[in-house]
Amino acid sequence: MIGKQVARPFLQAIRRAHADAPAKYTGQTPTSFVHDGWASARLPFGVRNRYAFAVKAVLFLASGIWAPFLVVEYQLRKANQ
Repeated sequence: MIGKQVARPFLQAIRRAHADAPAKYTGQTPTSFVHDGWASARLPFGVRNRYAFAVKAVLFLASGIWAPFLVVEYQLRKANQ
């Protein structure tokens, strides 16, 4: 009995959701509020200057690779004092 009370509204909601037309696409511009679909619109850094971006990317990626080695070096030096 409880199964029918739960299943019927659930099935009706699914039928109503599929009966409606999809959302209308209104288009976007680079200056609109939602920037989905535009390349580099939501990045927290600029990519216009390729050389500055390359330096920042290399430093960011290198810090993640070398951080464990630097921590181990520091801990070993601290232990030998």
